Amino acid sequence: MTMQQTLIKLLSRKWLTPLSALKDAQCLSLSQRCGELRRAGINVVDKWVKTDSGKRVKSYRIVK
Repeated sequence: MTMQQTLIKLLSRKWLTPLSALKDAQCLSLSQRCGELRRAGINVVDKWVKTDSGKRVKSYRIVK
């Protein structure tokens, strides 16, 4: 399974942050991969989330 297929599968089921993408899909650049998916016509949405340490990061998910 390719990284793109793995990300599509994960993003269809749950929100992913860059850290969770690294852990679950060994993807170091989630925002870049989501941009590729968007250009391929897949509806990827994002939102800002606050981590436990108070930092803000983007979280991504595929919606139907």
